[in-house]
Amino acid sequence: MELWLVYALATVVFYGLGEGLSKEPTVRLGSGRMLALYSLGSVPIYLGWFLLGQGWTSLDLWGAAFAALSGVCGTLGTASWLRAMESGHASIVSGFTAAYPVITVAAAVLILGASLLPLQVLAIACLLVAAGLLGTFDHPGPHAVGRGWLLPMVLAVVLWGVWGIFEKLAIDAIGFAANAGVYVAVSTPIYLGIAWREIRRPVPWDREGIREALPTLALFAVAGVTMFLAVGMGPLAIVVPLTTAYPGVAILVRRLWMQERLTWPQKFAVGLAMAGAVLVSL
Repeated sequence: MELWLVYALATVVFYGLGEGLSKEPTVRLGSGRMLALYSLGSVPIYLGWFLLGQGWTSLDLWGAAFAALSGVCGTLGTASWLRAMESGHASIVSGFTAAYPVITVAAAVLILGASLLPLQVLAIACLLVAAGLLGTFDHPGPHAVGRGWLLPMVLAVVLWGVWGIFEKLAIDAIGFAANAGVYVAVSTPIYLGIAWREIRRPVPWDREGIREALPTLALFAVAGVTMFLAVGMGPLAIVVPLTTAYPGVAILVRRLWMQERLTWPQKFAVGLAMAGAVLVSL
Protein backbone atom coordinates (compact mmCIF):
# COMPACT_ATOMS: atom_id res chain seq x y z
CA MET A 1 0.00 0.00 0.00
CA GLU A 2 1.30 3.45 -0.92
CA LEU A 3 2.37 5.56 2.06
CA TRP A 4 0.17 8.49 1.00
CA LEU A 5 -2.83 6.13 1.04
CA VAL A 6 -2.00 5.05 4.62
CA TYR A 7 -1.95 8.71 5.66
CA ALA A 8 -5.19 9.42 3.78
CA LEU A 9 -7.00 6.51 5.47
CA ALA A 10 -5.63 7.59 8.87
CA THR A 11 -7.07 11.05 8.16
CA VAL A 12 -10.48 9.50 7.48
CA VAL A 13 -10.46 7.73 10.85
CA PHE A 14 -9.05 10.58 12.98
CA TYR A 15 -11.13 13.36 11.42
CA GLY A 16 -14.23 11.18 11.45
CA LEU A 17 -13.93 10.36 15.15
CA GLY A 18 -13.10 13.99 15.98
CA GLU A 19 -16.02 15.38 14.04
CA GLY A 20 -18.40 12.82 15.51
CA LEU A 21 -17.45 13.96 19.01
CA SER A 22 -17.33 17.71 18.27
CA LYS A 23 -20.99 18.75 18.51
CA GLU A 24 -21.44 18.69 22.30
CA PRO A 25 -18.29 20.62 23.28
CA THR A 26 -18.94 23.16 20.50
CA VAL A 27 -22.44 23.81 21.85
CA ARG A 28 -21.20 23.98 25.47
CA LEU A 29 -18.26 26.29 24.79
CA GLY A 30 -19.42 28.16 21.70
CA SER A 31 -17.72 27.98 18.31
CA GLY A 32 -15.33 30.85 19.18
CA ARG A 33 -13.91 29.28 22.32
CA MET A 34 -13.71 25.91 20.61
CA LEU A 35 -11.78 27.60 17.81
CA ALA A 36 -9.35 29.15 20.30
CA LEU A 37 -8.65 25.78 21.92
CA TYR A 38 -8.20 24.16 18.51
CA SER A 39 -5.73 26.86 17.51
CA LEU A 40 -3.64 26.74 20.69
CA GLY A 41 -3.55 22.94 20.59
CA SER A 42 -2.21 22.98 17.02
CA VAL A 43 0.62 25.47 17.64
CA PRO A 44 3.14 23.12 19.37
CA ILE A 45 2.59 20.40 16.75
CA TYR A 46 3.16 22.55 13.66
CA LEU A 47 5.83 24.72 15.29
CA GLY A 48 7.67 21.59 16.39
CA TRP A 49 7.44 20.19 12.87
CA PHE A 50 8.88 23.42 11.48
CA LEU A 51 11.77 23.51 13.97
CA LEU A 52 12.69 19.82 13.91
CA GLY A 53 12.46 19.74 10.10
CA GLN A 54 14.52 22.96 9.80
CA GLY A 55 11.77 24.43 7.66
CA TRP A 56 13.44 27.82 7.40
CA THR A 57 16.11 26.33 5.10
CA SER A 58 13.64 25.72 2.26
CA LEU A 59 11.53 28.86 2.45
CA ASP A 60 11.09 30.95 -0.69
CA LEU A 61 8.73 33.77 -1.61
CA TRP A 62 6.25 31.88 -3.80
CA GLY A 63 6.14 28.83 -1.57
CA ALA A 64 5.56 30.98 1.51
CA ALA A 65 2.82 32.87 -0.33
CA PHE A 66 1.05 29.63 -1.23
CA ALA A 67 1.39 28.40 2.36
CA ALA A 68 -0.02 31.69 3.69
CA LEU A 69 -3.00 31.51 1.34
CA SER A 70 -3.51 27.90 2.41
CA GLY A 71 -3.50 29.06 6.02
CA VAL A 72 -6.06 31.79 5.38
CA CYS A 73 -8.44 29.51 3.47
CA GLY A 74 -8.08 26.60 5.88
CA THR A 75 -8.56 28.80 8.93
CA LEU A 76 -11.65 30.61 7.65
CA GLY A 77 -13.07 27.28 6.44
CA THR A 78 -12.65 25.69 9.86
CA ALA A 79 -14.20 28.72 11.59
CA SER A 80 -17.21 28.52 9.24
CA TRP A 81 -17.53 24.78 9.81
CA LEU A 82 -17.57 25.18 13.60
CA ARG A 83 -20.30 27.82 13.26
CA ALA A 84 -22.33 25.38 11.16
CA MET A 85 -21.70 22.55 13.64
CA GLU A 86 -22.88 24.76 16.51
CA SER A 87 -26.27 25.48 14.91
CA GLY A 88 -26.98 22.43 12.73
CA HIS A 89 -27.45 18.68 13.16
CA ALA A 90 -23.99 17.12 13.38
CA SER A 91 -24.75 14.24 11.00
CA ILE A 92 -26.05 16.61 8.31
CA VAL A 93 -23.14 19.02 8.65
CA SER A 94 -20.75 16.07 8.46
CA GLY A 95 -22.43 14.74 5.33
CA PHE A 96 -22.31 18.15 3.67
CA THR A 97 -18.54 18.41 4.11
CA ALA A 98 -18.13 15.62 1.54
CA ALA A 99 -18.91 18.22 -1.16
CA TYR A 100 -15.70 20.22 -0.78
CA PRO A 101 -13.59 18.01 -3.11
CA VAL A 102 -15.67 19.35 -6.01
CA ILE A 103 -13.84 22.67 -5.63
CA THR A 104 -10.41 21.07 -5.21
CA VAL A 105 -10.81 18.60 -8.09
CA ALA A 106 -12.13 21.29 -10.45
CA ALA A 107 -9.21 23.56 -9.57
CA ALA A 108 -6.75 20.66 -9.93
CA VAL A 109 -8.04 20.09 -13.47
CA LEU A 110 -7.93 23.78 -14.44
CA ILE A 111 -4.71 24.84 -12.67
CA LEU A 112 -2.59 21.71 -12.18
CA GLY A 113 -3.57 19.94 -15.40
CA ALA A 114 -5.09 16.88 -13.70
CA SER A 115 -7.52 14.75 -15.71
CA LEU A 116 -10.84 13.25 -14.63
CA LEU A 117 -12.18 9.79 -15.35
CA PRO A 118 -15.89 9.28 -16.12
CA LEU A 119 -16.36 7.74 -12.66
CA GLN A 120 -14.96 10.87 -11.06
CA VAL A 121 -17.34 13.06 -13.05
CA LEU A 122 -20.21 10.88 -11.79
CA ALA A 123 -18.84 11.20 -8.25
CA ILE A 124 -18.85 15.00 -8.47
CA ALA A 125 -22.47 14.89 -9.61
CA CYS A 126 -23.35 12.67 -6.62
CA LEU A 127 -21.65 15.07 -4.22
CA LEU A 128 -23.44 18.10 -5.65
CA VAL A 129 -26.86 16.41 -5.51
CA ALA A 130 -26.19 15.23 -1.95
CA ALA A 131 -25.23 18.74 -0.84
CA GLY A 132 -28.40 20.13 -2.41
CA LEU A 133 -30.60 17.56 -0.66
CA LEU A 134 -28.97 18.12 2.71
CA GLY A 135 -29.56 21.83 2.35
CA THR A 136 -33.20 21.30 1.39
CA PHE A 137 -34.58 18.79 3.90
CA ASP A 138 -34.80 19.70 7.58
CA HIS A 139 -35.84 17.53 10.50
CA PRO A 140 -39.61 17.60 11.09
CA GLY A 141 -41.45 19.33 13.92
CA PRO A 142 -39.58 20.18 17.13
CA HIS A 143 -36.34 18.66 15.84
CA ALA A 144 -36.06 21.22 13.02
CA VAL A 145 -33.03 23.51 13.25
CA GLY A 146 -33.71 25.80 10.30
CA ARG A 147 -31.19 26.85 7.66
CA GLY A 148 -28.86 28.94 9.81
CA TRP A 149 -26.10 26.34 9.44
CA LEU A 150 -26.25 26.27 5.63
CA LEU A 151 -24.44 29.51 4.70
CA PRO A 152 -21.41 28.92 6.96
CA MET A 153 -21.26 25.32 5.72
CA VAL A 154 -21.25 26.42 2.06
CA LEU A 155 -18.48 28.89 2.90
CA ALA A 156 -16.52 26.10 4.61
CA VAL A 157 -16.87 23.83 1.56
CA VAL A 158 -15.62 26.53 -0.82
CA LEU A 159 -12.75 27.62 1.42
CA TRP A 160 -11.60 24.07 2.15
CA GLY A 161 -11.75 23.28 -1.56
CA VAL A 162 -9.46 26.21 -2.37
CA TRP A 163 -7.24 25.27 0.60
CA GLY A 164 -6.45 21.92 -1.03
CA ILE A 165 -4.93 23.60 -4.10
CA PHE A 166 -2.79 26.10 -2.18
CA GLU A 167 -1.68 23.37 0.22
CA LYS A 168 -0.44 21.18 -2.63
CA LEU A 169 1.36 24.09 -4.31
CA ALA A 170 2.99 25.11 -1.02
CA ILE A 171 4.23 21.62 -0.12
CA ASP A 172 5.60 21.09 -3.64
CA ALA A 173 7.44 24.42 -3.43
CA ILE A 174 8.88 24.48 0.11
CA GLY A 175 8.27 21.06 1.67
CA PHE A 176 6.31 19.87 4.69
CA ALA A 177 8.24 21.53 7.53
CA ALA A 178 8.36 25.01 6.01
CA ASN A 179 4.71 24.82 5.05
CA ALA A 180 3.78 23.82 8.61
CA GLY A 181 5.64 26.83 10.01
CA VAL A 182 4.04 29.35 7.68
CA TYR A 183 0.61 27.76 8.11
CA VAL A 184 0.66 28.02 11.90
CA ALA A 185 2.09 31.56 11.81
CA VAL A 186 -0.77 32.70 9.59
CA SER A 187 -3.61 30.64 11.03
CA THR A 188 -3.09 31.25 14.77
CA PRO A 189 -3.71 35.03 14.81
CA ILE A 190 -6.73 34.59 12.52
CA TYR A 191 -8.21 31.88 14.75
CA LEU A 192 -7.69 33.95 17.91
CA GLY A 193 -8.95 37.12 16.22
CA ILE A 194 -12.20 35.41 15.21
CA ALA A 195 -12.57 33.86 18.66
CA TRP A 196 -11.71 37.02 20.62
CA ARG A 197 -15.31 38.22 21.08
CA GLU A 198 -16.29 34.96 22.78
CA ILE A 199 -13.02 34.63 24.70
CA ARG A 200 -13.48 38.01 26.39
CA ARG A 201 -17.09 37.41 27.41
CA PRO A 202 -17.57 37.64 31.20
CA VAL A 203 -18.90 34.09 31.22
CA PRO A 204 -16.85 31.32 32.89
CA TRP A 205 -15.49 28.58 30.68
CA ASP A 206 -17.52 25.39 30.93
CA ARG A 207 -15.13 22.84 32.47
CA GLU A 208 -17.20 19.90 31.28
CA GLY A 209 -17.14 21.37 27.80
CA ILE A 210 -13.34 21.63 27.95
CA ARG A 211 -13.06 17.99 29.05
CA GLU A 212 -15.35 16.95 26.20
CA ALA A 213 -13.33 19.03 23.74
CA LEU A 214 -9.91 17.52 24.54
CA PRO A 215 -10.37 14.18 22.67
CA THR A 216 -11.83 16.01 19.67
CA LEU A 217 -8.98 18.51 19.54
CA ALA A 218 -6.34 15.78 19.88
CA LEU A 219 -7.92 13.81 17.03
CA PHE A 220 -8.13 16.92 14.85
CA ALA A 221 -4.48 17.78 15.52
CA VAL A 222 -3.25 14.33 14.48
CA ALA A 223 -5.58 14.32 11.46
CA GLY A 224 -4.19 17.69 10.38
CA VAL A 225 -0.70 16.21 10.24
CA THR A 226 -1.75 13.07 8.35
CA MET A 227 -3.76 15.23 5.93
CA PHE A 228 -0.70 17.41 5.20
CA LEU A 229 1.37 14.28 4.52
CA ALA A 230 -1.27 12.68 2.29
CA VAL A 231 -1.76 15.85 0.22
CA GLY A 232 1.97 16.35 -0.15
CA MET A 233 2.78 12.76 -1.15
CA GLY A 234 -0.21 11.70 -3.22
CA PRO A 235 -2.17 12.88 -6.28
CA LEU A 236 -4.36 15.79 -5.17
CA ALA A 237 -7.36 14.85 -7.33
CA ILE A 238 -7.52 11.50 -5.50
CA VAL A 239 -6.26 12.30 -1.98
CA VAL A 240 -8.73 15.08 -1.17
CA PRO A 241 -11.85 13.23 -2.35
CA LEU A 242 -10.71 10.04 -0.61
CA THR A 243 -10.21 11.78 2.74
CA THR A 244 -13.78 13.09 2.59
CA ALA A 245 -14.98 9.62 3.47
CA TYR A 246 -14.46 10.79 7.08
CA PRO A 247 -18.07 12.05 7.40
CA GLY A 248 -19.10 8.39 7.19
CA VAL A 249 -17.10 7.68 10.35
CA ALA A 250 -18.54 10.80 12.01
CA ILE A 251 -22.12 9.80 11.15
CA LEU A 252 -21.57 6.30 12.54
CA VAL A 253 -20.31 7.84 15.80
CA ARG A 254 -23.35 10.12 15.97
CA ARG A 255 -25.75 7.27 15.20
CA LEU A 256 -24.28 4.51 17.37
CA TRP A 257 -23.00 6.56 20.31
CA MET A 258 -25.07 9.74 20.36
CA GLN A 259 -28.30 8.17 19.02
CA GLU A 260 -28.72 10.97 16.44
CA ARG A 261 -31.29 10.04 13.80
CA LEU A 262 -31.78 11.15 10.19
CA THR A 263 -34.89 11.37 8.01
CA TRP A 264 -35.03 9.16 4.91
CA PRO A 265 -34.19 12.00 2.48
CA GLN A 266 -31.23 12.90 4.69
CA LYS A 267 -30.10 9.26 4.83
CA PHE A 268 -30.29 9.07 1.03
CA ALA A 269 -28.30 12.31 0.68
CA VAL A 270 -25.60 11.19 3.12
CA GLY A 271 -25.36 7.82 1.36
CA LEU A 272 -25.04 9.62 -1.98
CA ALA A 273 -22.27 11.81 -0.57
CA MET A 274 -20.38 8.76 0.73
CA ALA A 275 -20.79 7.02 -2.65
CA GLY A 276 -19.44 10.12 -4.36
CA ALA A 277 -16.44 10.25 -2.03
CA VAL A 278 -15.62 6.62 -2.89
CA LEU A 279 -16.17 6.97 -6.66
CA VAL A 280 -14.03 10.08 -6.98
CA SER A 281 -11.04 8.23 -5.51
CA LEU A 282 -11.20 5.28 -7.93
